[in-house]
Amino acid sequence: MGCSLRPPATLTPEIVDELNRSFESVRALPCDVPLGDHPAQYRMQEKYAKLAKSSSSPFIDAAGCFTEADIQEAMFHALLDEQRQSARP
Repeated sequence: MGCSLRPPATLTPEIVDELNRSFESVRALPCDVPLGDHPAQYRMQEKYAKLAKSSSSPFIDAAGCFTEADIQEAMFHALLDEQRQSARP
């Protein structure tokens, strides 16, 4: 599973609410094979290198399913905090 949850440059209250719901929804989805539109999002090179050395697939990685969502959510909160700080008098 991979999706872009990257926030826009300006966060409105509606966008903040939608992103919070989106992060919650993504984490509620069942996942055992993380995928994304960029190989680095799910460590494709590293997993491919392990493929021939293992009897099980390194691509089955339930623990890694939400890594990209974690990164995007951290960026979202950092941007939100920055905007809230700059809005203070």
